[in-house]
Amino acid sequence: MPRKRRHKKKERIVSPKQYAEAYGSLLQGGQEKRTTGIKEPLYVRFARFAGRIIRAPNKFQKIEYQAALDFLGWDLEPRDVNAAGSLALVLSLLAVVPAAGILLYMTFVTYELSYTMLFYTLGPLVLVPFLVSFYVQNYILFAAKKERMLATSSISDVVNYLTMSMKLSPNLERAISFAAEHATGKIAEELKQLDWEIRTGVHASAEEALDKLAYKWGAYSDEFKHALMLIRSSTIEVDEAKRSLILDKAVSDTLEGIKENMNAYAGEMRQPSIYLYYMGVLLPLLLIILLPIGSIMARLPFSRTPFIILFYNILVPLAVFVFARNIIGKRPPVYTAPEIPDDFPGLPKKGRIRIGKSEVPAVLLGLVAALAIIGLFSLFLDPVLNPYPPEWNVQARENWYPLFSLTGVFLGGAVFSSIVLYSLSHAKRKAQKEIMGMENEFQDSVYLLASRLGENRPVEEAVEYTASFLGDTPLGRFYQRTADNIRNLGMTLDAAFFDPVYGSLKTVPSRLIRGAVRVMVDAMSLGVQQAARALISLSLQIRDSQKVRERIVGILKEITGMMRSIVLFIGPIVLGITTSLQGIVVSTLKRVSETGLAGGTASIPGVNLPMVSFGSPEALAGTPGPMLFMIIMAVFMVELTVLLVYFITRVEEGENNTVLYHELAKTLPIALALFFLSAWFSQSLTGAVI
Repeated sequence: MPRKRRHKKKERIVSPKQYAEAYGSLLQGGQEKRTTGIKEPLYVRFARFAGRIIRAPNKFQKIEYQAALDFLGWDLEPRDVNAAGSLALVLSLLAVVPAAGILLYMTFVTYELSYTMLFYTLGPLVLVPFLVSFYVQNYILFAAKKERMLATSSISDVVNYLTMSMKLSPNLERAISFAAEHATGKIAEELKQLDWEIRTGVHASAEEALDKLAYKWGAYSDEFKHALMLIRSSTIEVDEAKRSLILDKAVSDTLEGIKENMNAYAGEMRQPSIYLYYMGVLLPLLLIILLPIGSIMARLPFSRTPFIILFYNILVPLAVFVFARNIIGKRPPVYTAPEIPDDFPGLPKKGRIRIGKSEVPAVLLGLVAALAIIGLFSLFLDPVLNPYPPEWNVQARENWYPLFSLTGVFLGGAVFSSIVLYSLSHAKRKAQKEIMGMENEFQDSVYLLASRLGENRPVEEAVEYTASFLGDTPLGRFYQRTADNIRNLGMTLDAAFFDPVYGSLKTVPSRLIRGAVRVMVDAMSLGVQQAARALISLSLQIRDSQKVRERIVGILKEITGMMRSIVLFIGPIVLGITTSLQGIVVSTLKRVSETGLAGGTASIPGVNLPMVSFGSPEALAGTPGPMLFMIIMAVFMVELTVLLVYFITRVEEGENNTVLYHELAKTLPIALALFFLSAWFSQSLTGAVI
């Protein structure tokens, strides 16, 4: 038999550019798996599991899904995303179908449920699987949008770092490396990738790489694209003064764009904030009185206990949360506060509160405070201020409940939560404010350094002069430690700031200060005069950024000021009063129904007048009693306070959980105390308690 010829496989010739791209993506992918494999999003694990058990098409119907998946960089295939929506639909149906069967059984077999109640419960229940499936299917679009918003928060930092480096040395490759090293976020990651691609020859030049970045992010931030184009064009300018003007314009245009975006957001947010107030505060307050009356008169089930719990403790808070998240999601990122680690010097141990020179576990202190409040309200205040009514006052006995004991339970729980949140946030917030104060004063210290360097003084002397001028302030101590490192430990300027053990920046978690110091250290290698000019330019740049930030904070506080007064005073007081009035209304309706006037005639001598129907005793029996209704409203008060504080802090401070915990620790006990105090005062005046 003739031998079969073996065909040689053609060797694929790979260009250096293709090799660099493949190796770069492999290296980046390996790094991402090492760093983010443990903290992989829950959606990614769910979608990957769905892709293994459900066969779905491996392509998207719309191109924006693929764009979102590429932007997020998740290790998923289109089939996984498509299968996730299908699996969510199946799981939702498995939960909804039995619940729907129970409702139908109670309506048509046991007759425990009316047709009206079936209509109002089964209709929304049927929509749940489709809503869940829609959300899961489109989750990558929502996640990509959120990630883009977070990424744009670092735009001003990236532009600042690029211009800082370009003023120091007009070299784009060096500027990209510098910005990639000091900036954070998605854009910083792409700068690192660009830096790698420039070094390995993927891009012909740094200008080409920067153009690629500009046009990619130009769809999300026009001012960023414009700033990158200005930075690129500055390399063409030979005159140093004109080049500096172009770079300053890149920074100022970026800040102006951010300010315009925030002004537009503030204008757009006023109306939604009013809607949030109507939906979360005003509408529930009105329905406290109107819902039981209207439901009883129309013979609808909306005054029954299950519906009241569903409406006030689930539906309204959920609607407020979704609406608030939608408003917050449109907020242009401006400033990221320094993140204080748990091991920051001067902080107590995690979960402890410093009292004097000792540290006490927050949980233990919270339990002691909660038990003391419960005991005080139950054993002392209830017997004195809310005694059990005498035998002749039958109506008061029926409406009586241990209001102060209930107040003690809720207030004790609020104080316990407040103490725990206080332990997690107070010391960190204090340190955060100190670092932010250092950032605000840093521009002045940079000017002091520049002025001494401009006199051809040694850098050690300039640092010591700045430290003595600032005195015993956090920033003064920072410079003093730097000077001590240089004088006593013989460190270089770079090591005095950045040494991992003794460096003065070790305890300063501020990206702004770190980046500015890096510019100063790098500038010193070019001479004292060059460093002085770079620092003066840096001081002006920091000042402009701070002015924009202060203006934006003022704009946002004009909007959130009303919401803050609602959370602390108006909401709790009005809700407490209306809650007590609801008990009076329901008890009055019950008396009218029990005396036989409901649906009957008035007993007026010689005249028979038909009376308006106020419902049957059976319908009224389904309404929650005074104590249960107070519990429902107290839970609603807690939820509303948490949601509105969350909304206020996210609008003012962005993603700063330290501020959120700190504000909740202060607001929650005050809001609950005012709620129960106004409820007791209102009931005392109307005679419902005493």
